[in-house]
Amino acid sequence: MSSKVFEKKKNSRLKNRRAVADIISTMMLMAVTVTGASTLTYFVNDGFISGNLGTISTLDSSSLNVLLLAYDTRDSTSLLTLNTVDNKISGILCAISCIGTPANSLPINDGTEFIVLRIQNNGLNPLYLDDVTVNGIIYSWDSDTAGVDLDASASYLSGSSRPYPSDGTFSILPVGGSLTQNNGIEIQNGQKVNLLIKLSTFNSDISLADGIHISLDLGSIHPVQFLIDSGDAR
Repeated sequence: MSSKVFEKKKNSRLKNRRAVADIISTMMLMAVTVTGASTLTYFVNDGFISGNLGTISTLDSSSLNVLLLAYDTRDSTSLLTLNTVDNKISGILCAISCIGTPANSLPINDGTEFIVLRIQNNGLNPLYLDDVTVNGIIYSWDSDTAGVDLDASASYLSGSSRPYPSDGTFSILPVGGSLTQNNGIEIQNGQKVNLLIKLSTFNSDISLADGIHISLDLGSIHPVQFLIDSGDAR
């Protein structure tokens, strides 16, 4: 066999090997891409299904260690086991179309309805809840609820001692035991509290099964945000 023929056969085998190697490399790259895309899709879908909106704001505020433990947004009674906190069974969470007479009426008297959130400060330092935003409307803490026992069984007319928050505000209650609303907006480290929110007449009515965007302003650069389901309890 001449040297030229031998050299041609040798080159042909090398080309075949390179072609096989290129095919294997391409297949491995495709496998890595598909695996990565599948993993990303799983985590994105899981975030929305679980009811937590995994936004950049949430991630940036994770150092605050604020946990959403439970919530109750049903058209029902005894929201999150708070015996007198009842919503009217009407098929919606009533806000703008439920301006009761007198103002700050309970849902049964055509007043705006309630949302209850249970959160925990899982950090090492106290937190201060400046305000809560519900679907773009800002709610402030109702200072007239400070130190007042919760009683949402009868509408009140006016006064400085409020047994439940007025329209468009919230109060803070300890979890378990006492039903005395907190004296301030401080949440101690490790403490679990219920946020009792009375919907604002500036909010649109919320249909059951709609998403509700909740934002907690704790004095940081970015708020802590959640997405919860109306008409649900978790």
